[in-house]
Amino acid sequence: MLDRRALLQFAAGTALLAGLPGRVRARASAADGEFPRQVEHVAGSTTLLREPRRVAVISTGQLDAALSLGVIPAGTTRVDNRELAPAYLRSALAARATELDTMVDLGSRQAPDLEALARLAPDLILLNRTVLRGGGFELFSRIAPTVVARGTGGNWRPDFLLLADTLGRRQQAEGQLAALDLQLAGMAQRLGAQPPSASLLFSSGARLRLMGKDSFAGGLLHAMGVIRPAAQRFKGTSQDVSAELLDLADADWLFYAEQGTALASLARQPLWPRLHAVGQARAIRVDTDAFYLNAGPVAARQVVTTVATALGVA
Repeated sequence: MLDRRALLQFAAGTALLAGLPGRVRARASAADGEFPRQVEHVAGSTTLLREPRRVAVISTGQLDAALSLGVIPAGTTRVDNRELAPAYLRSALAARATELDTMVDLGSRQAPDLEALARLAPDLILLNRTVLRGGGFELFSRIAPTVVARGTGGNWRPDFLLLADTLGRRQQAEGQLAALDLQLAGMAQRLGAQPPSASLLFSSGARLRLMGKDSFAGGLLHAMGVIRPAAQRFKGTSQDVSAELLDLADADWLFYAEQGTALASLARQPLWPRLHAVGQARAIRVDTDAFYLNAGPVAARQVVTTVATALGVA
C-alpha cells in the first residue's frame, strides 16, 4: 500500500536522480510474446511475470510508442495542460477514438499524480529518467513493475525498442523503424548532392528555442540529408535565443511552431519579415505536438512527411 508520506516526499523532491547508467540492453531476456521476461533499463532490472494489460505511460514519446505497437494505455499524462492524446495521434488512430477516450488522466509529465496512478492499479509503469527524483524508482515500483528509459528526443529510437521489449513486441518495432529508415534513405537520395538547409524553431510561452541536431526533429532532418544552419549544429536538444537574435533561425526552409501567448506571435517580430525563408514563402508552421512535444514512430512519420512534402521529395 502506498502511504501519503511517500507521495509527499516524491512531490517535494527537487534533485533529479543522478548516476543512472546511459546504456540500455539491446534485448529483453525472452522472445517476443514470452513471459516472464526480465528487462534491463537505466534504473536497474525489472521482471514482468505476465503480459501487461493495464499500462501507465508517463513520459514524452511513450504514448506514441505504445499506440504504435497497438497498445492503448490505461492511463497517461499530459504536457502543459494539453489534451491527453494529441491531435496528430487521434488523427492517426481515428478508428480507436473510443478507446483513447478511456485513458485515465495521470497529471502532467513533469509531476505525475501518484495518487491517481495508484488508484489506476497498473501492471506496468513506463517513464523516462527525467521524471525521477530521489528514491523515485523505488516509489513507482511499489505501485507496479516500472521500466525507465533515457528520455529526450534524441534517444527516441532506443527508448522505443526498450518499450517494445518490455511489451514483448520487439519485432514489430524493428519493422516500423526499418520502414522509416528506408523512407528516409529514399528522400536523402532524391535531395541529391546539394540539399537545402532547414531550420527548426519553437516558440513556447516566453521561450524562443532553436532546435539542435540532437532534437527529435533534428535527427530526422539529418537522416533525410537536409543541411542545418550553422547556428543549429550544436550538441544538445535546444538553445534559447532572444527575439533580437531571430536571424539565427534563418535557412532555405524554416519549420516553426508556436505555443502559448507570453511571447508575441513570431510574425510580429521585427526580424521575422527579414528572414530569407519568410521572404521566399518557405516558413512552414508545423504541428507543435508532433515536431516539438513528442517523440515516437507516429510523430516521426508526420515530421518526415511534412518536411518531404515542403521540399518536394515526398
